Amino acid sequence: DTLAPALSADAKSLYYIERQSGHVLRSGLEGRDETILANLTILESFDGLWSPLKNRVLIAYADRGAVKRFVESTATATPSYFLPANATMASWSPDGRQIAYLVRQGEQTNLVIADQANRDGRTVYTTPIPDFTLVWANRNTVLLISRPSGLAPSLVLQFNTATGRAEPILLGSRGVMILAAPNGSGFLFSQSAERGEAGEIAFYRFADRSTTPLGQITLAEKCAFFSDSKRISCGVPQGGISGISPDDWYRGAVAFRDNIVEIDIAAGRAATLAGSEAALDITMPVISPDGTYLFFVDKHDGTLWRMTLVE
Repeated sequence: DTLAPALSADAKSLYYIERQSGHVLRSGLEGRDETILANLTILESFDGLWSPLKNRVLIAYADRGAVKRFVESTATATPSYFLPANATMASWSPDGRQIAYLVRQGEQTNLVIADQANRDGRTVYTTPIPDFTLVWANRNTVLLISRPSGLAPSLVLQFNTATGRAEPILLGSRGVMILAAPNGSGFLFSQSAERGEAGEIAFYRFADRSTTPLGQITLAEKCAFFSDSKRISCGVPQGGISGISPDDWYRGAVAFRDNIVEIDIAAGRAATLAGSEAALDITMPVISPDGTYLFFVDKHDGTLWRMTLVE
């Protein structure tokens, strides 16, 4: 099984985590010449989050019933560290030089921002809501998103790191999942309708607070931006998404056979690049900076795949 595929800083190698051991691996873009970047054994790892600098990766794992979060270094002379035991979620700044994480303290949850080595941490915002996820969307914007469920209204707070203020956006939505655009202009989001069924994805722009529907029914976790932030590539389930979304997909009650669809955000045009003959359920997609390759993990069995987008 594979976790958290990502391109190296020079985009010449592919980084990923082996789920069984927690080892951090590197290979060529063709999948050959696999080597170990970091061989600290971390059993029961289930999530990974790469710094944009690709010199650190945050690995979440289960240890005797508790979730722990360890930031492992992949660079020489770069220290590794644990996040606090009561940390719940984390996100790297777009430049990779800071890390934000949520810490549960009594009846409050604190948003803490520290440098990339977790030094000089300071609490910048406090909320009584315990179950936010985090997306650091651009230099001054951290999004706090309630955990997605098609059965409950979503709460999305836009926190300004410069002013220290938070305000709600996307009011009235359910099951919201968010993927930030690389240029910081906005984010892709998926959502659910009132009865929990999946709705179409859309793009939200920070500048004018506008929302552009994109006409495809899928989940944000199945999508990746091209480096220009103008296009996305998504795994779009054939025949739509059944059941309560995204709840049933997360707990494995439903699985999908995805088409791979490219969407022009401004024009709203979509083109199917490939049907999924192998019944692939796409997750963790990554597009190479030149737009040549799409890498992704098949949720069915955790295998890592590559698709050529441009010959």
